[in-house]
Amino acid sequence: MSKLFFDMGFNYAEFRLISMIITFLVLFVGVCIFTKKVALFTGLYGVTVFFNDATQVRNLMMIALVILGAGLMSKKNKFLRIVGMGIVLLSTQFHDLGFVFLIFLIPLSFIGMDRLVRYFKPFYVTSFVIGFIFAVLNTRSVLQLLAGLLEKFSSRQDSATNLLTRYGRGNSFSTIALTWLSVILLIVTMRILMRNARQLGIYESEQFKLVFIGSCVAIVSVFLIILAPDYSRISRNAFLFLLIMLCMVLERKRIIISNRNLVKILTILSLLIVTTYANTRVWGSTYYDSIPYLAKIK
Repeated sequence: MSKLFFDMGFNYAEFRLISMIITFLVLFVGVCIFTKKVALFTGLYGVTVFFNDATQVRNLMMIALVILGAGLMSKKNKFLRIVGMGIVLLSTQFHDLGFVFLIFLIPLSFIGMDRLVRYFKPFYVTSFVIGFIFAVLNTRSVLQLLAGLLEKFSSRQDSATNLLTRYGRGNSFSTIALTWLSVILLIVTMRILMRNARQLGIYESEQFKLVFIGSCVAIVSVFLIILAPDYSRISRNAFLFLLIMLCMVLERKRIIISNRNLVKILTILSLLIVTTYANTRVWGSTYYDSIPYLAKIK
């Protein structure tokens, strides 16, 4: 893609700007398929993980395509669903982590919501158990297996090498703990929103099922974060699906601040704060020193 723009006479800065414009248009269309609360999504995204994505264009294009593809997969029209699956597949060519969403979204979209929810608790419990195992064992064999898969399916020749070097260098205890805490809060928030979705009658909809699946992808980071801080991108990307789920619920339900809802509100606020802090902390001082520049306030 960069070579195409270079051949057309664009410099790198122009190419990056055009790429960001296209990416946000794709993301906008994808979010609009799921909810009318686009302004709420934009606001929450802007104060949480937007600045992370502003510095990682390929990753942002990947998740924008995944959200658009998931939106089309929620349609009843078979042609649109096939196109949606193709877009999710296309996302893997922008960033290898797109394969994680591909593996979850397409196969699980054919399973009913009730059955998915039955496996939800075993899935996250098992993920944390695997995370503990990864934390105490040598994970080289796991990396070799993942590298072999990438060599077969990824169009990027350096994918397997990156996995064994850049994506297999280990992580600090604080980063792992923050990621685990953010995922725990995400799981609790998902349960809160799922109960509300039942009451609002959107629980069985294809749209809610797909944002549920997309949010569940964050749980994979529980054990992958042991390997390298780069895998924090998985939970950050899945967090966008959680924001869409929240917007879908708030589109149909007014927030009433009361003692009964106080714990739920504090849980969601805690998720937003911890996710923002975790994704700031993981990239170090170079990243958070650049935030004022990215925000155009310095």
